[in-house]
Amino acid sequence: MIKPDADILFEVSWEVCNKVGGINTVISSKSEQIARYYGENYYVIGPYFANKVAGEFEEELPDEKFKALCDELKGRGVILHFGRWLIKGSPKAILIDFRSFTNQCDWIKKFMWDHFKVDSLNASYDYNEPIVWAYAAGIVLERLNKIFNKKMVAQFHEWLAGAAILYIKKNNAHIATVFTTHATVLGRTLSSSNFELYESVNGKSRLETIDTEKA
Repeated sequence: MIKPDADILFEVSWEVCNKVGGINTVISSKSEQIARYYGENYYVIGPYFANKVAGEFEEELPDEKFKALCDELKGRGVILHFGRWLIKGSPKAILIDFRSFTNQCDWIKKFMWDHFKVDSLNASYDYNEPIVWAYAAGIVLERLNKIFNKKMVAQFHEWLAGAAILYIKKNNAHIATVFTTHATVLGRTLSSSNFELYESVNGKSRLETIDTEKA
């Protein structure tokens, strides 16, 4: 098996142990193979919702090396839960309880505007919750990078995890980042309008493309 370029891989998603859409399926369906590749150096990071973790998450005592991190963040209103996501591969999971950190929402929005011109002043709770969680995830990753002191790569899924990337960028954390967008407003609009995307891009229909590939 080819050795990974990075020492540790983190996958960051609002849908880790929190199934609300297809991203949960995307991550869980590949986790077994990723775990074979990275072994115990593969972690997933998601939100902690007490009413959703039953049957999804098995909590474990964190390693001693994480104690200082847990104590620091608890003092800021961020509580970390360590354990395993109960899917194939049983990846290590870090779930972030950010309920007591939501009082920082307006400050985080200011941070996003001041440094990246992201205008979210009048956003509703379905934006506010993920942005607070993702900002906290960025802090967690920055601290973990210092604890491990190894080459880290983090993959972020959809805009809900985007604030973590921006936090990492602003604070110059030495973490390689990958962003995956699973859907776009444009893509959803074209799909619902029955627009022939493949025909537009390739000059032929999707079926014709498939037939050509088979030939």
